[in-house]
Amino acid sequence: MTEINPITKLNEFSKYEIPKSRMTVGLQNKYRFPNDYGASLIYAPGSYGLELAVLDFSVNPEGDLEYGTPITNDVLGHLTWEKAVEALIKIKSLPSNKTEGE
Repeated sequence: MTEINPITKLNEFSKYEIPKSRMTVGLQNKYRFPNDYGASLIYAPGSYGLELAVLDFSVNPEGDLEYGTPITNDVLGHLTWEKAVEALIKIKSLPSNKTEGE
C-alpha cells in the first residue's frame, strides 16, 4: 500500500475549501464537494483532538451535520492527519446528495 502524505493530500482538497469562518483559537477547515457533501475539520481546545464531521449542503448552504452516511454516525475524533485525509476521500466519493432540479 502506498503511504499517504497528509499535507500533500490536504493541499489537493484546497479547491473544495470554503473560505474560513472566524475562530478565535484553533483550526477549522470546511470543505464542500461536487456531490453536495462536505466536511468540517477542527483542531481546537475542547475538540476531540483532530476531529471531522460530515456535512450535508443539499438544503443549507452553510452545511448541516450529517450522521446518516457510511462514513460515520457521529463526529470522528482523535484522528491522525492520515485518517482525516482518508475520511475526506471517502466523503468526496459518496453518491451525489443533490436534490432534483439543481
